[in-house]
Amino acid sequence: MHKPLFSLLILASGLALQSLAWAWNPFASTDEFQEVTFSAAELTQIQVQAGWAKGEDHTLLFEVHNGLKGPIQCASAQVDLQDGKHISKGFTPKLFVPAQSTRNASIPQVHKGSMKSYAMSCSCFKKQGKGECVNPLRKG
Repeated sequence: MHKPLFSLLILASGLALQSLAWAWNPFASTDEFQEVTFSAAELTQIQVQAGWAKGEDHTLLFEVHNGLKGPIQCASAQVDLQDGKHISKGFTPKLFVPAQSTRNASIPQVHKGSMKSYAMSCSCFKKQGKGECVNPLRKG
């Protein structure tokens, strides 16, 4: 009768130890990076344009220009069509746009003249969530 209770206690203890092990990492950096959305001032330095290439009426192209001092990444794009439908595309891996650079992405099957509006979901990493956008993989 006590055996199920004992097993439950062992399982709970194991889970507690495992969660402590995940929380501590001897190789972790002291600089904690957080993925954040952009401030109003940062948004003015990021331009996104959308359109179709000449002669290609079925693939919507995006051009993302990053005017910031650090890199950004875009996870997805959304398009609202005039017929009320919505199209979303996640970028795997995320679209990486280095500082002072432009990168392109596309969504197929968005026919020219059918788009009502569009949006890109982008963010960047900041040390402890503050300051300028930084590359968390770069040392220094």
